[in-house]
Amino acid sequence: MMEYKSQNVICQNCKNDFTIEPDDFGFYEKIKVPPPTFCPDCRRQRRWAWRNNMSLYNRKCTLCDKSVISLYAPDSRIVIYCNKCWWSDKWDPKSHGVDYDFSKPFFTQFNELIKEVPHMAIVNDDGIASLNCEYTHDWWFSKNCYMCFSGWHVENIMYSFFILVGKNMMDCSNIRSPSEWMYECIHSPRSYQVKYSEIGVACIDSAFVYDCWDCSNCFMCTGLRGKKYNFKNKQYTKEEYEKILNEYKLDTFSGVEKARREYTELILKYPRRYAINFKSVNCTGELTTFSKNSKNCFVVKGSENCSYCDFAGDAKEQNKDSYDITLTGGVSECYECVVGDHSQLNLFALFTVKSQDVRYSQHCHNCKHCFGCVGLRNAKYCIFNKQYTKEEYENLLPKIIEQMDTLSFIDKKGRVYKYGEYFPIELSPFGYNETCAMEQFLLTKEEAKKEGYNWQDNIQKTVGKETLKPENIPESINEVGDSILNEVLACIECKRNYKIVPNEFIFYKKMRIPIPRKCFYCRHAARLARQNPFKLWHRSCMCGSTGSPQATSRHDHDGRCPNEFETSYSPDRPEIVYCEKCYQAEVY
Repeated sequence: MMEYKSQNVICQNCKNDFTIEPDDFGFYEKIKVPPPTFCPDCRRQRRWAWRNNMSLYNRKCTLCDKSVISLYAPDSRIVIYCNKCWWSDKWDPKSHGVDYDFSKPFFTQFNELIKEVPHMAIVNDDGIASLNCEYTHDWWFSKNCYMCFSGWHVENIMYSFFILVGKNMMDCSNIRSPSEWMYECIHSPRSYQVKYSEIGVACIDSAFVYDCWDCSNCFMCTGLRGKKYNFKNKQYTKEEYEKILNEYKLDTFSGVEKARREYTELILKYPRRYAINFKSVNCTGELTTFSKNSKNCFVVKGSENCSYCDFAGDAKEQNKDSYDITLTGGVSECYECVVGDHSQLNLFALFTVKSQDVRYSQHCHNCKHCFGCVGLRNAKYCIFNKQYTKEEYENLLPKIIEQMDTLSFIDKKGRVYKYGEYFPIELSPFGYNETCAMEQFLLTKEEAKKEGYNWQDNIQKTVGKETLKPENIPESINEVGDSILNEVLACIECKRNYKIVPNEFIFYKKMRIPIPRKCFYCRHAARLARQNPFKLWHRSCMCGSTGSPQATSRHDHDGRCPNEFETSYSPDRPEIVYCEKCYQAEVY
């Protein structure tokens, strides 16, 4: 068996050093791809730049002329079909098949194919396996969901991202275990009637809690375990607690804002663990659960021998032996994938699922042994959507891979794309500002243009049509009548117009939540700002350092704790960050 050594490499994109470890080399050799020339951060940015999450446009299906909501702007040059037409037998993706041209770079030809093959206007199964989920993207097997992105097997969800199970939630992110009646929560599984909280695990009837587990009736607390009737981490009687809660008037906009300010100040005073890697062994990253031997992973569950992954895996959709996968579950030996569920050897893919031994594919389903294909279903031995015999395919494929190395694609900044690289950002049909890449790798228009990336100047939105100004919205939800459904509101941050829809209004009434003054997009951005970046820094435990809480007798060290770790808290952050042992000594 070949022995590998660590190797330092300069990223051809950001020019920073990164290390390819022996295990990494073993993985690349196993799936027969060359080592990467982009560092993990730049690879993540490149994948995310091919996914438009939330910018939607009014368009018409090219086949049936039905008005639809689409991910693709009218000037994107992408042909779109409504979902029913795309899944129907009214067209044949193989009719767009072409011969491979050895005089052109692969990525140039593939970009031409993308512009020819029809795409789903928006990726969901509304009217097929989902009901009343028209305004959702990457959303499956669900019912009554609106403006949701990345989720399945849920019901009555609105304005949320990455919700994998549960019902009756709004403005939530990263929930993968059954929860119900949740508002403005992040990674709060197995909870009920929780609001404005982060990492509230198995909590009930609580608000503004951070990293609290098995708690009920807690308000503005952090680091609690199994507590009840706590306010600002102090115990009260039921009557005292309810009096305090009533005094804050969380049914009013001003009451919520007051509590939010106090909560933000409170949680900065208490130490937090360097990383939340629950029931995971030999893992680095943030929010890895039930995982093993996985490094630099973020929001993953049930993953083994995986690296550089984000939003991946689940209790039933586990990942094994895969690198650089995003929003993907149930895979093995996959690499550089965005939504490549239930696949094996799915390499360099976008929305290609239930497939085996496929490379450089987009929006292909249940395919095997395909290369450079778009929109195929139940296909085998295809290249550029053209059908070949097994023998023809196996003879032609090595020649194409060799040609990709000798006639490489070179983008506007001189980055070289050979076999083994993901799709260049400059070929993405989306403007950089439309994509998820902006959430982790923020660029101005000038910076994006300098890098050679596209920019969308005409993101669809309405402004200046409001009929009810923010200052005239009633303070309390109890004072708002059904007439709000006929009003047009204006976001206090970006000025975008938005409306309150009936199911949303019913939710606010039941949960006693004031009418939001921000549009969905700005609310989503605010949740993102509260979450750590998908990046790690090497740091030391702050226990015993100047400015940290005084260590109690429960700690097993004198003075400054000597432990070091990898954390997603950068050194310039204000949080007090402890190692696992010191943190466990401080939880209540």
